[in-house]
Amino acid sequence: MQRMIALVLIAMLLIPFAGCLGENDSDNASGTITVEAVWTEIPIETKSQYYSDGADTPWELSSEPFTEQIQDAGGIVVGLALVLDYPNEDETPNLGFCTGLESDAPDTIFGTITKNDWTLTASEVNPGSHAVNLTWHNQSLLDAKNISGMSENGIRNQIDLGNEALGTYDFSVRVDADAYEGTGCTHTDNGEEVSTAVSLLVLDLELIGGGETNALSVGDGAVSIVLFLPWFIGMFLLVGYLVSKKERYHLGIILEDDSDVDSEGASSGEEGRTLVESYRARVLTLCALYVAQGIPWGFITVTFVTYLAVEGVAAGQLAFLLTLGTLPWSVKFLWGPIIDRYQFPEMGKRRPWILIAQSGMIVVLSSMLLIPDMSSNVTLVGIMFLVYNIFTALQDVSTDALAVDVLEPHEFEKVNSYMFTSKAVGGIIGGAGLGTIIGFVGIKGAIVMQIPILVVIMLVPLFMTERPGEKLYPWSESSKQKTSDTIEKQKNFKEIFDNIKIAFSFRSAQLGILLSLIISLSYFLIPILPLLFVRELGWTEEQFNATKGGVILIVTMLGYMAGGQLGKQYGGKAIIIYSAFSTALITAFWGMNESLWSNGFFMMTVWSLQTFVWAMVSINIYSLMMRITWTEVGGTQFTGYMAMMNLSAIIGYQLTAPLAARFDYSTLFYIAALLETVVILGAMFIDPEETRREMVKRLSD
Repeated sequence: MQRMIALVLIAMLLIPFAGCLGENDSDNASGTITVEAVWTEIPIETKSQYYSDGADTPWELSSEPFTEQIQDAGGIVVGLALVLDYPNEDETPNLGFCTGLESDAPDTIFGTITKNDWTLTASEVNPGSHAVNLTWHNQSLLDAKNISGMSENGIRNQIDLGNEALGTYDFSVRVDADAYEGTGCTHTDNGEEVSTAVSLLVLDLELIGGGETNALSVGDGAVSIVLFLPWFIGMFLLVGYLVSKKERYHLGIILEDDSDVDSEGASSGEEGRTLVESYRARVLTLCALYVAQGIPWGFITVTFVTYLAVEGVAAGQLAFLLTLGTLPWSVKFLWGPIIDRYQFPEMGKRRPWILIAQSGMIVVLSSMLLIPDMSSNVTLVGIMFLVYNIFTALQDVSTDALAVDVLEPHEFEKVNSYMFTSKAVGGIIGGAGLGTIIGFVGIKGAIVMQIPILVVIMLVPLFMTERPGEKLYPWSESSKQKTSDTIEKQKNFKEIFDNIKIAFSFRSAQLGILLSLIISLSYFLIPILPLLFVRELGWTEEQFNATKGGVILIVTMLGYMAGGQLGKQYGGKAIIIYSAFSTALITAFWGMNESLWSNGFFMMTVWSLQTFVWAMVSINIYSLMMRITWTEVGGTQFTGYMAMMNLSAIIGYQLTAPLAARFDYSTLFYIAALLETVVILGAMFIDPEETRREMVKRLSD
């Protein structure tokens, strides 16, 4: 059985590597793209008006009444044309010796067009005419005709600005009148009659060649919900059967133990300053480190992915980036034996590894600022994020091991909830926070802002020690004495791997691997959601970032808290099964109501509900994994489960490109709902008590 699991894990580990390489080759093979465009001018106003000398006369027009004409002409508004006509020069002679043969002085007529941050002014003198043509597209792409080295979406994104090019336009005309002045004769000129004609400049764009899938929309293959109904009905019947056999399938077992600790015992150890002595120091350090883990997660999955989607990066490339960013988390369990084996006890068992990891994070993040154009160097950015997340995963493993080392038994549940909440706070900073201000500071500005945050967080473990007598720095003096007991506690690799082998010899522990591998398969929707919200539904990048990185993360935290309380009251496995099925129903309902997607309230409500209920699934699966973990190798075994969950996310991301290329949005939601119900199959046979029960037997023999 163990050999089979090992082979399965090796095969699963090879899947993301193969997917990454394949996706990379595909994205770079865009070839030459031929750009063909048909121009159309849509008249939206013609008028004639007298403009007084020296006065700016503004007015505004809207594209809304011409929506149908714009769509018929190709749908891409790239500019405005303002034509000013002033064929006369009218001056009135004043009293004096004027003969009527004097030459009139020409007036200067100014025309201005403004749209958002774009503005253009042009002027000429009368009599005559001139045009003001304001455009905001990259004309050089149209002039070049044949373009190499750019994707279709990159080209389209520099020509089609979508909703930003629509709406209200501002115009103004000003006449600076001049009049004849001669000896004994002067003229008066108070203004000029000017005719204006305004037109919208619209393109019908066609991109030919390149061999790249257009990322502006997903596929058009539709599968009716009717074909999915047998599966959902079957899962409904299965849930009903499990409820009727609650004791057999361990649905009533409470996954979190309540420790009977009196207040005096709980508050003991507050006199010292080290982590083992001070509860406050433990909470501060662990929570700060989890904030540091949440920031890059929120930045990558929310801010950076949305930025690239807006810049025209294909869905497959977004999945490639997420894959590389998640990969180190999927194999982070490999760090467990290493940090257990190689230690520097004078500075603490875990603290040196944490400081190494944080230093690496800061260096790599700073190096990313040297990349000139991130949207056109997705592969290089992905590699940088891979290295960055190697250090982040190292910090995660070291922090979990530190928590196991320094937390008191009665503190695990409470402090663990603080840690996960802190990670969500970090996600809000990296997602909603940086995502909201990216429009002002740019993508590199968002990266720069992360660096001082990480430096400040690094100060926490830098000035904390794990145990009394340890050094703050390698050159500091230490009062800690090396004893034979200390040396005996150092484990070699053989002892570590023997314990791991025992831990995974139990059936429930092996099923825990399976459950961890399937929990995040529905994550293929993550790279698709920004395409749906931003490109299809017209949300701005800032709106989407603020929602996913702010509101949705807050909802996730609320789901964690609610799920934990319900799990303690009704049984964690029961909440996993009920919530997984409920989430699937919500996701399917989301896909069935495409006609309501343009309603922002509906989208926010259904997205929040889906997130809230799935968070209840996740937090109880975490508790279930803790329950089936042997405390002797708790750090390594639990880290292994978490790594498999991240590997599950990678597999989900790898499903994005093939599924998105074939199916429409509704069908993708149905598929995600089906995958969410698979969690029920993974959890139903796990016995939460097996590990403890079997270990008691082994130790008593």
